[in-house]
Amino acid sequence: MEKKRGKAKWRKVGVELRALRTGASLRQKDVAPYAGVVPALVSAWENGIRGMSAEQALALDHALNGNGRLVRAYESAESPENLPKWYEQVSKIEQRVSELREYQCQLIPGLIQTAEYAQATIRDTAPWTSNAEVKRMVALRRERQAILTKDHPPLVSIVVEEFALSRVIGDEKTQIAQLDRVIELAEQGKIRIQALPSDVRHHHGAAGPFRIYTFPESPAMASAEYAGGEVQMDDMETVQKRMTIFGCLQAEALSMVASVELVRKVRKSIDERARTQRAPVAQEQLQCG
Repeated sequence: MEKKRGKAKWRKVGVELRALRTGASLRQKDVAPYAGVVPALVSAWENGIRGMSAEQALALDHALNGNGRLVRAYESAESPENLPKWYEQVSKIEQRVSELREYQCQLIPGLIQTAEYAQATIRDTAPWTSNAEVKRMVALRRERQAILTKDHPPLVSIVVEEFALSRVIGDEKTQIAQLDRVIELAEQGKIRIQALPSDVRHHHGAAGPFRIYTFPESPAMASAEYAGGEVQMDDMETVQKRMTIFGCLQAEALSMVASVELVRKVRKSIDERARTQRAPVAQEQLQCG
């Protein structure tokens, strides 16, 4: 059974390899030297008979100008079966970016989430997830944030709906800590964040959340979230359209200074509301005592 599963995932990598090779008008014997193998092994890869290594996938992707297509197919095939395949792919893509642009309408983006906020969002959106899987997914989400502390971190620009700031995830304490994290990263210059007011006339983000990844030496790509996970897009026309939409969202959003001030106001409002809710309980306990 394990061998059959292995061949099934290798076939997906093989299909991608064949598509890139034929698209480049190359023969198997032309491709083999880039991976340091004989042509017969390239044939075995394309037919899903054998699996390749991560280094071979990367070398072939570069040789065939795959823009990460073969690497993503390989990583998808090698991802743990108990986690969504796209979940680890996002982290690997982000490691290579020079600029990341993200729009979110429902939640604070995963790249800047606290552990508690991340855990609450995962449990809310996937209540069937086991405790072990939640722990692993939170850890992966936190590992992604290492790019923010690089010596030369990517330029991260985020546009988030005002609703996502004021909506309490988990509880008030969790939401307040998350907003503090947003303020901290913005003040440190780790991110550029803009809030999109709820009363804007033109809702350019109605199609849903998306990201745009820009790389130093490769064409840009984009990804969009949907109910089942995330879809990646690398054709230039689609990526360019996402860039246009992001620019429209930035134009409608508040400035960074005004956005950070809005985050402060929302934080204060949530804190005051939480204090008000706790006051009657404390008074009742005092009377009972």
